[in-house]
Amino acid sequence: MNQSYNNFETENNNDLGYGQLLAKVWHRRLWVAGAFASIMAVSVPLALGRQPVYQSHMQILVEPNYQKDSNGNANNEHLEREFADTTIEIDYATQLRVFKSSKILNRVAEKLALGNSDHETAETIKQLRESLTVSQLMHEDGKTQTKIIQVDYAGDSPVETKRVLEAIQEFYLEYNLEQQEKRLRDGLFFIDNQIPRAQSELFKAEAALTELSKKHNLISPEEDAKALKENIRRIARERDELKAQQSKTKATYISIQQQLGLSTDNSLALSRLSQSSRYQNLLNKLQETEILLATKQQKFTSDNPAIHSLIDERDSQIALLIEEAQKVLGEVPPNFVAELKSLSKQRQLGQLVGSDTNFIDKITESQSNLTGIHQRDLILAQTEAKLKQQLVEFPELIAQYKSLTQEAEVKREALQRLLEAKQELGIELNRGGFNWQVIEPPQLGIQIAPNLHQDLLLSFVVASFLGVTAAFVREAIDQRITNPEEINAQTSIPILGTTPGLSTSSYNRLLAQLPFLSNSQSTTPTKEIIQWQPFREALDLIYENLKLSSANSSLKTLAVTSAIAGEGKSTFILGLALSVARHEQRVLVIDADLRFPSLHQPFNCNNHSGLANYLAGETDRPVIEQVSFLGETIDLITAGSKPTDPVKLLSSAKLQYFIEQQELNYDLILVDTPPAIGMVDAIKVASICDSAVLMMRLDKVKVSELLEATTLLSELKVIGIVANDSKEATQQNEAQSQSLLPQQV
Repeated sequence: MNQSYNNFETENNNDLGYGQLLAKVWHRRLWVAGAFASIMAVSVPLALGRQPVYQSHMQILVEPNYQKDSNGNANNEHLEREFADTTIEIDYATQLRVFKSSKILNRVAEKLALGNSDHETAETIKQLRESLTVSQLMHEDGKTQTKIIQVDYAGDSPVETKRVLEAIQEFYLEYNLEQQEKRLRDGLFFIDNQIPRAQSELFKAEAALTELSKKHNLISPEEDAKALKENIRRIARERDELKAQQSKTKATYISIQQQLGLSTDNSLALSRLSQSSRYQNLLNKLQETEILLATKQQKFTSDNPAIHSLIDERDSQIALLIEEAQKVLGEVPPNFVAELKSLSKQRQLGQLVGSDTNFIDKITESQSNLTGIHQRDLILAQTEAKLKQQLVEFPELIAQYKSLTQEAEVKREALQRLLEAKQELGIELNRGGFNWQVIEPPQLGIQIAPNLHQDLLLSFVVASFLGVTAAFVREAIDQRITNPEEINAQTSIPILGTTPGLSTSSYNRLLAQLPFLSNSQSTTPTKEIIQWQPFREALDLIYENLKLSSANSSLKTLAVTSAIAGEGKSTFILGLALSVARHEQRVLVIDADLRFPSLHQPFNCNNHSGLANYLAGETDRPVIEQVSFLGETIDLITAGSKPTDPVKLLSSAKLQYFIEQQELNYDLILVDTPPAIGMVDAIKVASICDSAVLMMRLDKVKVSELLEATTLLSELKVIGIVANDSKEATQQNEAQSQSLLPQQV
């Protein structure tokens, strides 16, 4: 086979298209026909023998059980929907189930006297339910549902179907009146139970609202929050004014300090000491001593006793001055002693005290003002922080107040609605008017079945589907290989070619393809097969592919084997030998199937002295028979007498030596071997030959057998597979030739 053909087959195998599906169906066409005929044989008599079925129907307009005002508005529909007993549903889906309930159908059976015992009544109710269909009609757009319910009943009599529907209609209307009145009374009972609970919940909500208002002294939380924000803004403005006043007073205070050149604490201390007469007398004496000391220092040196006496007197006066200051002040500022020794500051203080500026009053007043401003600012800051804290809590208070207010309002409205609903439902009970309207009363039943054409068409469709399904199931469980594409999918060994199967008569072909006769095939004489022109042409093509496959290596000996017996390898060897001879090549055929030899039979050759006798040492060399056929001569070595241990003979070195000797005399040696599965003979012989060919019959060998055979021969050089009995090749030859033999290969 050329490479393009193999690529084409592989590509087709990877894509299971419609053509392959149809091919599988056609391959199992008898299974399709058998299943189709079986189903039609059952369904057609059933369709013809069916009893007639009649159907009658009625339509009811299902309106809710409440009155409408003069404008057509449903004033009280919400009352029923809200306060009716929740254990009884009033939707249309529920009504559809109620229409087929045992309670209704039991009344119908009693009225029509359809059952005399409990068992018969139960069976009657079951039959009525199965024959009864209840549905809600759709609008013309097919998307929305109407309020009309259609009831269909099917039976075997047109009068009976009408009579049953009339009874069903009567009890439907009665049941509706009972249920609607029960619903309203249950609604009133529910409302009476809810009113005390609603009153209690309203009282609790109002009490909680009152408690919140008293606890936080609330009248209107939102207005109180606005007043609180205004107070915070007013305090902020007042604190800003205090800061300005504090800045002004502090500036005056700093100015006085700068005039003294003293710290704040020392200035206050000196102002207090200026009010002590003893301190002032000591200060005056100290000033006089300083003046006298300065005068003496201008006249005398520092070593003069008068100078030392004045210095001692000055130090004594300073100590007394400090002692007096401590008595007056109680606690002397840290730098007071150092600044006190400065007589210039003391003199400046004395000058200020004696002047009209009134230093003591001003500094005392400034200090008092600063302290008062600071205290006022602290009080305002605390008040502001407290108000802000209250303001932070107000959103939560407002939310609680609103929530409680809304809850109380909802409870009040709920109580009001309950009171109104009680009054309205009481009015509805007194009014009545819950009847449904019959749009279309029951009529005589119309025959709806059997529909012979529809039944036959359905039977045809089902039979066809099941027939195809049976074919695919049979194909799925059948492991036999049916086409070369499956070989390509299972193994990497190339296909050298295919041989056609012989055509049969229509009757024999039918018998051969029936499931229970698929293995019953008669044997066609080998000579007739070999002389069949399509078979010879197929072998010529296979021979050319063999030469192309071994173009780069020497092909002198070729072993031919198969997976199992009966795959046509012996016939193939003789036909291939004839093709080799027709190409003017010397060819030798050796029958190495020592267990079941067959090559001697077509030509009636003597099989008493053959390969087995030579290998067993009974003869010096095997007898080579020359067979003439179709004008060509073929040399043939038969298998010989059947040995007791064929494996031992085929394993001897004599066989390999003999074949090597014959390679000098022939262009090609073909060796027929037993099947590969279950025997080692084929492997022994193929290991001696240059190459091997695996023969397999389509629609006979299984995938598992093919895989097992290729695995057994994997260590040998298998150059290809020949697919025998190809149906595709047979069909092609039937279109080209009318001279066909009556049996398969």
